[in-house]
Amino acid sequence: MPRESDDKVAEAEQSTYHSTAYSAAGAAQMSFTPINQIHQHLCGLHIYSHDSKRAVKAHHFCTHLRHDLHQCVIYDSDDKNARLIGIEYLVPEEVFVKLPEDEKKYWHSHKYEVDSGMLMLGTKSLVPNAMTDVAERPAMLELHRTYGKTTHTWQYDIHPDLPLGPPQVMMAYTEDSQVDKALLTERDRELGVDTVAKREVRLGYLKKDDLDRPPAEGADQWTKGRFGQLQWVDREDEDK
Repeated sequence: MPRESDDKVAEAEQSTYHSTAYSAAGAAQMSFTPINQIHQHLCGLHIYSHDSKRAVKAHHFCTHLRHDLHQCVIYDSDDKNARLIGIEYLVPEEVFVKLPEDEKKYWHSHKYEVDSGMLMLGTKSLVPNAMTDVAERPAMLELHRTYGKTTHTWQYDIHPDLPLGPPQVMMAYTEDSQVDKALLTERDRELGVDTVAKREVRLGYLKKDDLDRPPAEGADQWTKGRFGQLQWVDREDEDK
């Protein structure tokens, strides 16, 4: 088959790939249906299951696939140049308690994140906090007794330029004493919010039984001295 052009022409054509015009043409011609289903932005902090002293900001952009399953793509910020760092699946407690015991170790509870005010909607900067607090009520009532399974593929806190290393199993805080307060303060300042104030607001509307009852058994295994970390292994010789 004859070549249509020489390498110089090909290089010139390739150079248009990162152009604004090419991006605009792609947006007009391509389908983004799964992405367009995203309708919720949540912001919280995640910790590494094997090193709970390391916490990172996590902006979740979520789709409700079913009433009992949310799926989220996670970025390090909500800027246009945000790094895609991971994924999270969320299920309600009635689904979590029926999971195999060996599966539960990968999941963390959201109770403390909601109780404390740490997990919040990521609203636009012009939306007043009081309006956000009202908008959050249905979401936080729903998320209070949910559980998440989270993997980060980019450890941007130690590898800011490239997603190096194995995927990481991530967890969430379960009590005040664990929290990286400097990071939480930084997050609040960036978003113009007050986690402490949100805690007080939520105490007024979260269900008392949900506030008093601890998370279901099997979640938050990192608090019990167990952690998960993916590791590359060599396959044994099949002839042995």
